[in-house]
Amino acid sequence: MTVTDVDIQNCIDRATKVAQRIRTVTNDVVDHRARYALSEADRHVEACIHSCVDAKHIAKMMNKSS
Repeated sequence: MTVTDVDIQNCIDRATKVAQRIRTVTNDVVDHRARYALSEADRHVEACIHSCVDAKHIAKMMNKSS
C-alpha cells in the first residue's frame, strides 16, 4: 500500500482536531489529576502530528529522488 501526501495530510488534520478537542475538554476539567492526564494526551497527539509532518517531508524528498 502506498501512502500519499493526501493520506498524511488527512492524518495531520484529524490529529489536529483531536488535539483541539482534548484542549477544550481540559479547560473544563477541575480535577488536577484529570487535567494532567488530558495534558499528557494532548502532548502525545502533538508528537504524532510532528511525526506525520516529518513523514510528509520524507515522502516528498523520496518522490523527488525517484
